[in-house]
Amino acid sequence: MQPRIVIADDHPIILLGAKIIVEKNGIGVVVGTAESPEELEVVLKNIPCDLLITDFAMPRSQRDGLTMLGRFRRIYPELKIVVLTSLQNPSLILSILNLGVSGVVEKNANLEELIVAIKTVIKHKTYISPYFRKALADASILNPDSALIKLSPKELEVVRLLATGLGPTQVAERLSRSIKTVSWTKISAKKKLGITTDADLYQYARSTNLSE
Repeated sequence: MQPRIVIADDHPIILLGAKIIVEKNGIGVVVGTAESPEELEVVLKNIPCDLLITDFAMPRSQRDGLTMLGRFRRIYPELKIVVLTSLQNPSLILSILNLGVSGVVEKNANLEELIVAIKTVIKHKTYISPYFRKALADASILNPDSALIKLSPKELEVVRLLATGLGPTQVAERLSRSIKTVSWTKISAKKKLGITTDADLYQYARSTNLSE
């Protein structure tokens, strides 16, 4: 029996391309698609599936990628998840993997790579794009002295969203946290990174590919 697959991305072209790749190669049956986390939640609630292929950051959404993935992992612990992302920060990739997803695929790679990822995940193995494997190795991500690795997933979420240009109030709304909590999280992140100003924090986040 072929795996039942749901695909989520806010770009219709990506949705169509991924659907064609899956069905043309006979590696699964696409039973649903979504263009936002909110739509995706409805699809997953109503359509049984074995594998979710989803974009990490959907700009029109009110949810951050880590929050979304963490929620779906809690609600559907048996669901295999492959994440598509163009974000290249090693610490962020590691945080995604630590949530228990089955695969991480570079969004700018050839969609054919998706075939390899799906086949790998179906065999209950983890797939990481070669690009991300190299990035993790080059950044010595397992080195405890690496700067960004010191940040918790919640701190990474807040810093990443602030670096995209959102204000504290918008970040608080998106993450369903209080403005006070967001402010304290930002202060904690700056302290861990040895940064004193907000401007330096945002510049650091952009220079390390934490935001697009």
